[in-house]
Amino acid sequence: MNSNKNNNTSGITDDITNHDDELMSQTRETAIQFFKEEYDLEVEITNQKKMPTYVADEIDVEGYVIGHKDQTFNISVNYKTFQTKNFVMSPELKKVIQSKKQK
Repeated sequence: MNSNKNNNTSGITDDITNHDDELMSQTRETAIQFFKEEYDLEVEITNQKKMPTYVADEIDVEGYVIGHKDQTFNISVNYKTFQTKNFVMSPELKKVIQSKKQK
C-alpha cells in the first residue's frame, strides 16, 4: 500500500522537478539576454536559486562576465513575468558598465 503512495508522490515530484527545470532554463536565458541587450555583455550563469512561492515568484541568478570572473552579479528574475530586478554587481562590473554608459 505504501509503495503505491510513494509512486504517486514520485510522479508528482517528477512533474514539479520538470517544471522547475524549465523555469530555471527560462530564467537563465532571461538573465543572459538582459546583459546582452542592456550592456552588450556575454555572461555565464553559475548558480540559480528558486525562492519559496510564499516569499516571491522569483529565481535568483548569479554569474559573471565571460572572460572576467571578477565581474560578478546577482539578479532576480520573476518566473511568471520574466522581468528582472534587484541587480547587484561587483565593483569591477560596475566600472565596466559605467564606462559603457559614458561612450
